[in-house]
Amino acid sequence: MYKTLWRMVVCVGLACLIMAPASQAQKYESVPVDLSDFWNADGWYHDDADDPTVGTTHGSSPGSSWVLDGGSTERIRITTLPATVIPGQVNVTDDGVVAFMLPEMNIGDLDVYYVVGDTIPVPPGNYESVFFAVMSGSGNWPGNVSQWAADVDPDTGEVYDARSEVNSFKPIYSDGEGDWIPVGTVNDWFWKVPEWVAPESGDPSEIVLEYLAYEGDVNGPIYFWDAVNQSNHDYGQYTYVNGEGFFTYYLDGLTGLTEATLWTEFWGNAKVSISTDDVEYTQIFDTTQEDPLFTPQVYTAPAGNLDGYFPNRGLRSFDLAPYISSGDVEEIFVKFEDAAPDNAAGEENNPWGARLRSIGIFTGPVVVSALGTRLWPGLVRADGASPQGGLILIYKRYFLDESRTLEAITMPNNIPRKSPILSVFAITLSTGESETAVSDFMLF
Repeated sequence: MYKTLWRMVVCVGLACLIMAPASQAQKYESVPVDLSDFWNADGWYHDDADDPTVGTTHGSSPGSSWVLDGGSTERIRITTLPATVIPGQVNVTDDGVVAFMLPEMNIGDLDVYYVVGDTIPVPPGNYESVFFAVMSGSGNWPGNVSQWAADVDPDTGEVYDARSEVNSFKPIYSDGEGDWIPVGTVNDWFWKVPEWVAPESGDPSEIVLEYLAYEGDVNGPIYFWDAVNQSNHDYGQYTYVNGEGFFTYYLDGLTGLTEATLWTEFWGNAKVSISTDDVEYTQIFDTTQEDPLFTPQVYTAPAGNLDGYFPNRGLRSFDLAPYISSGDVEEIFVKFEDAAPDNAAGEENNPWGARLRSIGIFTGPVVVSALGTRLWPGLVRADGASPQGGLILIYKRYFLDESRTLEAITMPNNIPRKSPILSVFAITLSTGESETAVSDFMLF
């Protein structure tokens, strides 16, 4: 049985900064961490003529020239920050959740932390969670299996060595090290911030399994069972099939259960079928025939770039009781097909088929939770390129062991140093309980 509940939280800082006036709007008591000793890359942009590429001062690579994505394109224009965000001070996010401290961002300053495995000290204390304000350079971080796994079975996709130090961080407590905590997928090009579900009770044992349906999840390749004419879209982060073909996911850990719910996040002309033996499949859904979220129809994809096109994207659930009521079913198989494989034949980017991002099984009632939140949408890159709504930073929250005194955080070591790279703009620690604890359970 696979369970992946990334319980993580991010807030960082200096205790003396909590008293800033802006902190009155916070929903969490937060302590922004001072990262000034760790900036090693140029992440902010003033003017092309006056803000050249800046070399790193990090001792692990003296003399090297690091900026986001190895050039100037991924840097962010300072002038696109909200007017309420003042560099070098405690700044509250646009929804008032937590405070972040950004560098002063003078021209040419090294003002972002490109993760290289440093252990960053924090004001000692008992913290409930930690928040990261992060961005991925050139694609979704940590990239594909070849970049973050040392050994992968080519037939099954099973990861033998996930190299936790590459895609996870580790809390360091006064009484010893904590476990590695996966940062999860970071993509500042999200066309739509994904949603997922969490147990209404807050009990993680109600999660039978959950994962992302593409290589961004360490176990995605393991549960990817079979496919014909399937593809994976890194930027949009989903698995899809257009026209004739299918892809199937294998879900296990069901032995002893007589009731459970299959949750998904998908869109497009999608036909969904289920099986307990991978032989006989029963169709349970067809977006062209029925859909509780949208008017059933055949969608014709627009010509050109399809990024950002998700006319019927949403969370959908399916009752598994009819298939597992005997209590002796160990596994099920879920197949996705193009529900209209011949629609608009001959037009560019058509037929338009099923797109799947997340899939999982839960045993109790759930609530919706966000998978990383946009921080200051509308930011513009140095080269002016940005998706609809502008470039964004992502802030993610991770749970800590608040019974132990936190002293430092060991960051991921982004090796090899190439895109996609993870850049940390701010870290904040939180000591307060959340107002709606259940929504803090997030799958990344």
